Amino acid sequence: MPEGDSLHRIAVELGPALTGHPLRALELVRSTARTDGLVGSDIAGVEARGKNLLIHFAVGFALHVHLKMNGRVVLARRDDARRVSHAHAVVVLDTEQHRVIVYDAPVARLIRSRDLKSDAHFRALGPDLLAPVFEVSEACVRLKLRGKQTLGEALLDQSVMSGIGNVWKSELCFTLRLDPFAPVSMHRAEELLALVSLARAQMFDNVYGKKRTLPDPFDPHPYARKTRVDRRLGEGMLSVYERAGAPCYDCGTKIEMRKDGKNSNQLRSTYYCPSCQPARGVT
Repeated sequence: MPEGDSLHRIAVELGPALTGHPLRALELVRSTARTDGLVGSDIAGVEARGKNLLIHFAVGFALHVHLKMNGRVVLARRDDARRVSHAHAVVVLDTEQHRVIVYDAPVARLIRSRDLKSDAHFRALGPDLLAPVFEVSEACVRLKLRGKQTLGEALLDQSVMSGIGNVWKSELCFTLRLDPFAPVSMHRAEELLALVSLARAQMFDNVYGKKRTLPDPFDPHPYARKTRVDRRLGEGMLSVYERAGAPCYDCGTKIEMRKDGKNSNQLRSTYYCPSCQPARGVT
């Protein structure tokens, strides 16, 4: 699933291409919502909120897209759009110069701009780790309130803070040598503060900086294995995610994967080093 930094990078790419340009056409393949009233209106901006993408129209509506597990977004120039496949497309948006195609996204809907604050989906979101203004202390308080939850589950709870998914959960816990299967209450306040601060710093760098922490979200092979040399060189690198059975880069112990979560239909994969991240008590 694309995580918060991937959505922000998509917004950063789409923003300059779309903002200020009039909408030429909008097709919502799985929706019966009328879109003809939007045609001709200017696109007012593009933003990400956690794992959600919003394309705003000047007439008071927004297109809300959530990519979930398999969705992706393609931006093409109109003169090259004929080369882009429309198979599995759920959104096709045109300006005079560009075409945006959203594939396989289970959420693609129009919402009135004035309803965003009261909408159940957005109202439930915690602080966005990549928002221009982010209160680290508020995120820490929300995290501490999940004291009985495992740390891994709490990090995936978008009402605590929005943007973290399986990849970042695994990578952050490994970097700080935290046990993702222990309750939040078994982690010290300074550890939680370090976790939230590191999450914002590294995700922010992955959008606006050197993009060293995780692979490019537009890479067709985002989790390709890298070598120990790559890691020393500081290239885009995953330390534990999808490396089950491979040796830990730091200690040589085999990386393990464990499914966790309360709902058997929504178990999530957590990758960790049992040596670098020793268990804290009974989990």
